[in-house]
Amino acid sequence: MVHEFKKEWIISGITDPCITFTENFGRHLKNGNFTTSQIRNVFGEIKRIQMSGFRNHKTDFLLLRPKMAYAAKRATDKDKNATGASDFEKVLKSAHEAVASGTPDDEKRFENFCDFVEAVLAYHKAAGGRD
Repeated sequence: MVHEFKKEWIISGITDPCITFTENFGRHLKNGNFTTSQIRNVFGEIKRIQMSGFRNHKTDFLLLRPKMAYAAKRATDKDKNATGASDFEKVLKSAHEAVASGTPDDEKRFENFCDFVEAVLAYHKAAGGRD
């Protein structure tokens, strides 16, 4: 599942195959014991960066990667069957790398990143993801 993610969705924009991936990935995360609140912790920080302006908060954006790694490790230490946390961290790390390229279109890529995470959250919740 994780290997099906395409950085192109962040670089160029959300496509139909991306939406299909987010639907399947949301269900996969739910089945991997990943909670809605764990996604919302990351998504809340992403939305805060978005509302404050990506250009002004690039450092906060860069710090998302260690925060995601910490959250994934904490979740798997707590529950060895919680594979969703590490899968979420792997996909978001790839998506994050696609944004942080240092090119002038970073802001558009960040918007695509926000849309991607929001779609994963929505499909996770639709699949019955618990809080």
